[in-house]
Amino acid sequence: MDDPRDRRIAELEAENAELRRRIAQLEHQLQTVLQRRKRRPNKGTPRQGTPADRRRQEHRTHPGVFRPEPPPGTTFTEHDVHPKQCTHCGSGELEPTARCDDHIVADIPEPKLEWHRYRRHVYRCRTGARTGQGRGDLELPGAHIGPRARLLTGYSRAHLGISLGKTRDLLHDFFGLTVSRAGLLGHLRWGGTLFEPVVEELLDRLRKSPVVQGDETGWRINGQTAWAWCFRDPKLALFLIDRHRSRDVIVRVLGESFAGTLVSDFYAAYNGLDCPKQRCLVHLLRELAKLRDELPGPSVRAFIQPLLTLFQDALQLGKDREPLTREAFGRARQAIRDRSDDLLLNSHTRHPDCLRIWRRLAKHSDELFTSLDDPRVPADNNGSERDIRGLAAARNDGGTHRAEWRAAAFARIKSVIVTSLKNGLRFIHYGLEVVSAKLQGQPLPLPVVETA
Repeated sequence: MDDPRDRRIAELEAENAELRRRIAQLEHQLQTVLQRRKRRPNKGTPRQGTPADRRRQEHRTHPGVFRPEPPPGTTFTEHDVHPKQCTHCGSGELEPTARCDDHIVADIPEPKLEWHRYRRHVYRCRTGARTGQGRGDLELPGAHIGPRARLLTGYSRAHLGISLGKTRDLLHDFFGLTVSRAGLLGHLRWGGTLFEPVVEELLDRLRKSPVVQGDETGWRINGQTAWAWCFRDPKLALFLIDRHRSRDVIVRVLGESFAGTLVSDFYAAYNGLDCPKQRCLVHLLRELAKLRDELPGPSVRAFIQPLLTLFQDALQLGKDREPLTREAFGRARQAIRDRSDDLLLNSHTRHPDCLRIWRRLAKHSDELFTSLDDPRVPADNNGSERDIRGLAAARNDGGTHRAEWRAAAFARIKSVIVTSLKNGLRFIHYGLEVVSAKLQGQPLPLPVVETA
């Protein structure tokens, strides 16, 4: 094909083929959109389906989320699919129409093992006449399992909450990697040691945070009662498993002189930390709603229902802060405080449950509306409850721990994973950066994205 005209013809034919493929893809996308619009009922037509379907359609306000198109430059694995018979009548007499539809599917490659050979060349120092070897960026000394498999073990146990036995099955069935349960336990020890300095630095950052939320849940170490703690802010999440549920744990995490605001429930251990506090109003509303269904009508009307209305109004005022002027918000905030003082001072209820609630509110009266004074402080403890919820899966499926070092390693890996997620980082990428930095003797990076 030395003739320039032949080369030009070949280029044009290739360009036409690419344009036809793109046109077919756009036609397929347009057809999909049109079919969705046809399935969408008009506002004037009666809704069909079950009552649950009708409720979902009535309250649906978002436009829907669809998988994005592949980015430009994506390399596709092409599959040419030709029908063998008519899909309508079953006839085998078919003729091409020069048209095609593209069906784009995202999938993962077939999992397989990668075998790495680090050929460490021996060099002799011309000055000292001694020999030495280098080390690969991700070469773990004395290890036969690489860092990716080890990080997957920590992710499966600490974040997904599956047991070491199921992690062993995952590695074997999907990747063909055979590891014993004891070997996976060693991977957890390795991960806990790897991330220990990272967690210590994250803990120092948490102590400087203006607002920290705290929560705890039950745990066991070697069959004995223990507690899993979570302390977090919007960018950090630190987990700690300890045999105690006392003030000493909180002081060990946040320090004796924590300068920020602590958001928590009404558990007494949080009382010992001398700092501004916000007690979770959602916890309080749940308890009041339960008492409203259980207590006699006079107690509900005189005490429980006014408190419910008060705290609901306080939560709503916090949400309406932006559209209000500073003066209007200040007046509304003072009105909330006046109503609270009036309920506590003029309550004459004698029901034991009402008296219990009254004593709690009187004791923590200065810690109920801190969120109205500082917009950074939430009025609830939902953030830490969401972060600590994953521990329930690990406790129910993978079980708890037989030794304290296992609990400590689990908590460190969990802290790094959740903090990475909060900052939009992929744990596998971050973990490999930490491994490489440690092997090279460099400072370990933090799973935190710095904001300007």
